[in-house]
Amino acid sequence: MKGMDSFMNTFKSKIITFTFLIPALILFAVVMLAPFIQGFGLAFTNWNGSSREIEFVGLRNIVTLFTIDLSATAAMTSTLQFMLMSVVMVNFMGLFVAMGMSGRFRGRTALRTMMFAPIVASLVIAGFTFIYVFGSILQPILGMERSLLYQTSTVMFALALICVWRDTGLAMVIYYASIKNVPTELLEAATIDGANAIQRFFRVTFPLIAPAFTTCIALWIGWGLRVFEYPFVATGGGPGTASRTFAMFVFNHAFVGNRVGYAQMAALIMFIVIVICSGTATALLRRREVDL
Repeated sequence: MKGMDSFMNTFKSKIITFTFLIPALILFAVVMLAPFIQGFGLAFTNWNGSSREIEFVGLRNIVTLFTIDLSATAAMTSTLQFMLMSVVMVNFMGLFVAMGMSGRFRGRTALRTMMFAPIVASLVIAGFTFIYVFGSILQPILGMERSLLYQTSTVMFALALICVWRDTGLAMVIYYASIKNVPTELLEAATIDGANAIQRFFRVTFPLIAPAFTTCIALWIGWGLRVFEYPFVATGGGPGTASRTFAMFVFNHAFVGNRVGYAQMAALIMFIVIVICSGTATALLRRREVDL
């Protein structure tokens, strides 16, 4: 009987705990799950967003995306460029700043706050801010005829710089927290053994902060592949279509071209690409953590 009573008490406790999750689960189902299921069905239609008649077109939208619509390929190429540059630069700057902030010096708290402050700004504000920075400040200093945002060869790099300015603080916090958890005894032992600063970083610090690399790289891969606000605000996808990302491609077809079914298929493909890329990066980096 005691065993039965213990089981029932545990069961009741779990039921009570689960009831606290019900509001969040309902909200998730209404806001996320139901639209996703509905959108999955629309991806195989030619719905224009307003007509009551919806025609099933099968795989025609997929065939168009991958073989006929060259603008889709161009948009994905621009997105991949932005993603690669932002992942590399944000993580490098975040780690570099975190290493610098981990030392003891006067004013480090204020500097950490200043570095983290840009993450509070919205993506739209960041975009408008750098229209002015690239146009009214950097353009005269660098002696350029046009802003970095208005040259096809530099626009994606300029957009990545906006991401670096805003997101470095968040990456810094993640890396800083990992660095502060590295046992000082190991660093002191390495110093006694004659290791210099670079050797201490690669032999001691780097292996111990590998989980932070996994988190940051996977995060910015996902964010980079679905970037929308920066090019939408700062360039409108220009010059021409040089900075039109895949998220903008989806937006334009859904809300400008009234091709909701086609846009939904593109969004579904984008979702699958993000899941595959982020998941693959996480799996490979987790395996690397074990090897280290």
